[in-house]
Amino acid sequence: MDESPDEIDRLFKEAAHRAAGLAFVLETTEVIERGRRRLRYARRRKLALSGLVVLAMVVIFLVPLPQLHLFGSGTSSTSPGSSLGPPGGPIPADFQPRSFTAVSHDEWWILRTARCGTRSRTCGAIIRTTDGGHKFAGIPSPSVNTSNVTQLRFANALDGYVFDPELWATTNGGTSWTRVSLPGPVAELETAGGEAYALTCPSRVANCQSMELLRSRVGSGKWQQVRTHVTLSSGAEFAVRGPDLYLLSGDAPPLFLLYSPDKAATFSKRVDPCSPTLGGSVAVAADGSSMLWAACASGSQAGTWLSHNGGKSWVGEQGGFANSVHLAAASSSVAIAWPGQERGRPSAMERTTNGGKSYSAVLLGSSPRVIWIGYSGPLRAYALIASGAETHLFESKDAGASWHRVVIRS
Repeated sequence: MDESPDEIDRLFKEAAHRAAGLAFVLETTEVIERGRRRLRYARRRKLALSGLVVLAMVVIFLVPLPQLHLFGSGTSSTSPGSSLGPPGGPIPADFQPRSFTAVSHDEWWILRTARCGTRSRTCGAIIRTTDGGHKFAGIPSPSVNTSNVTQLRFANALDGYVFDPELWATTNGGTSWTRVSLPGPVAELETAGGEAYALTCPSRVANCQSMELLRSRVGSGKWQQVRTHVTLSSGAEFAVRGPDLYLLSGDAPPLFLLYSPDKAATFSKRVDPCSPTLGGSVAVAADGSSMLWAACASGSQAGTWLSHNGGKSWVGEQGGFANSVHLAAASSSVAIAWPGQERGRPSAMERTTNGGKSYSAVLLGSSPRVIWIGYSGPLRAYALIASGAETHLFESKDAGASWHRVVIRS
C-alpha cells in the first residue's frame, strides 16, 4: 500500500525519535531531510515506497560507521598493526641484525645478513614487524652482497632506502627495489620532514678525502647536490630534525658546524667543538628541544659537549670516553654514550640524566658490545648489541634506563 507524503514524514519522525538515545552524529532534521530527498527521487522514478522500506532506510542511516584511528608522522597514514607494502613471508635462517629503522612504535624494519641460495654468498635481507616486535616477517630486499648495502632507513610505510656503499630505494614498502645511480658511494643517509639527505664520496675511490651532501624529496628518486659553500672532508657528519639540519664539515681544518633551518636550502656557520684531524659526531634531542649534543675525540680519550643555542657555543661536560664514542640523545638532560668510559667498570653504554655532567654504567660486563643506539622519542629507544658472534635487538621504554631483548620470531 502506498503511503502519502504526510504519512511518510510521520514515519521518519517516529523513527528518528526512537533513535534519539543513540550516540550518533546525525540530527533528526537531517534524517528527515534525507528521507524527503529519497522520496522525491522515488517519485521521479514513479516507484512507490512502502512504510517498511522507509523505516529500513532510516535504520541504515542511523548505524554509525567504524571509527578510523590513523598513526603517522605526516608522511604515513597507516594504522597500528597494519602495513602497506608486500605481504610478509618467512624469516630466513642465519638471522643477524645489522641495521634498524622505525616509522612508529609498531612498524619497524631490520636489515640482516643471511646466506644466498647459491655459492653461500652473503646477501642483505629485510624483515618487518607491524605490531611492535611481537611478530616479524621477511619482505623482499635488493639481491646484492652484504658488502654492497649495510644500512637501512624508512621514511614512512612506503618509502625506504638501503645504502652504504650502494643506494637502493623502494616506493612500495619493499615490494620492489631500484638501484639509484650516484657518482660515488653513500656513507650516511637520514630522512626528516619529507626529505632524504645523503653524504657521498664524489668519486668511486677506496679512501674518500672529500664529501658531498645530496638531497632528495622522499619518494622522488631524484638527488641533487646541496651547495654548502664549505668543503666537506672525510669524517663529515650530520643530524636532522624536521626542517633543521646540522652538518659537521669533517676532520680537515678549518672545522665548521653548518646549520640550515629550511631543509638545506640555506646555511649559516656555527662552531664545531671537535679538534682538527680527529673529528666527531653531532646529535639532536629526540624530544624536539633545542639542545645539541656532540662527541669529540681528543687523541688519548674523547669527551661529550653540549650546546644550548644551536651550536653557537659549546660546553664540555664529561671526558674519559674511548675515542670512538658516539651519542644518542633523548632530551636536553638524558643521553647515552657508547662505548663505555675507559676508566672504571667496563659497560656496553653510559647514560646521563643531568645534561652530561655525570654518566652511569648501563649493561655492565665486558661481553656486550653496542653496534648502534637510536631514540624514536624521549622515552623509546632501540639498540643493536653484539655478544660474542651474535647480534640482538634491544628495546627500552624508559629512555634507556633499562633494556629488554626483542625476540625475532614469525
